[in-house]
Amino acid sequence: MSLIRRIAVFVLAASLSGGVLAQYKVAVDDETIFVAVEEALRDAPSLAGDDIEVTSREGTVTLTGFAATMEHIATAGRLAARVRGVSAVYNRIRVANRPSRG
Repeated sequence: MSLIRRIAVFVLAASLSGGVLAQYKVAVDDETIFVAVEEALRDAPSLAGDDIEVTSREGTVTLTGFAATMEHIATAGRLAARVRGVSAVYNRIRVANRPSRG
């Protein structure tokens, strides 16, 4: 079998497999995830005045602290979820200076 034919067969097999080769995830360590989430939050101008803390364990990110608005809380969660290696986000950020219910 010629080299070109082998390559064509490989490409055809890969395309028919539904992208099986692309489904394997590269493990990302928690320190890398932590730094990437911190950078993503720091680089978001709308979150500049918010007090958000990040922890990462086995790909699960937990966000805690305070933000100015519910929109800021949602933004922080979305930014964290987009980071490579994050498998889940627990968003426990609260709105700062929000009147208590009661």
